[in-house]
Amino acid sequence: MEDKTTTITTINIKSLTIYQNVIFSLSFLIPFLISGPQLLTGTLVNCLLILGTKFVDKKNLPIISIIPSIAAILNGLVFGKFTVFLVYFLPFIWIGNFVLIKSIVYLKEKIPLSISIVFSVIFKTIILFFTALVYFKFKLVPEIFLTAMGVFQLVTGLFGGLVFLGINKIYDRR
Repeated sequence: MEDKTTTITTINIKSLTIYQNVIFSLSFLIPFLISGPQLLTGTLVNCLLILGTKFVDKKNLPIISIIPSIAAILNGLVFGKFTVFLVYFLPFIWIGNFVLIKSIVYLKEKIPLSISIVFSVIFKTIILFFTALVYFKFKLVPEIFLTAMGVFQLVTGLFGGLVFLGINKIYDRR
């Protein structure tokens, strides 16, 4: 009987490792290979970030917060000719992604998962929008970044959360 429990645990650990590696890979490949639209790319990336709350080892959560923006910079997919400005946002994107992930992990223990996703997406959007606003006021970035780091972040975050909830429901049924 003890051996069965050990075997099941081993399978789960292997599955977790496989899922984690798939999430890492996709979090790089999607922004690197998909040239847009931003609604699609952003939704998929946010879904992967949220999937990280379920399948990525806690010590690796900072890594998944960083990977997508590195991929976007490498291929210039997110903002077309404005990609160079993305470099200014890197630390804040990383922080925003990490806040998204960690706040979901924290909040889902206290409130329903769907509500924790909504609040967490709002937290991320606030970080990115106010960063864009400050950069815009100092004339470091064009006005388009107010939309890209505001409304687009909110919409793609919420859509990513909806996709996650669908995947999560299917996964939990198996």
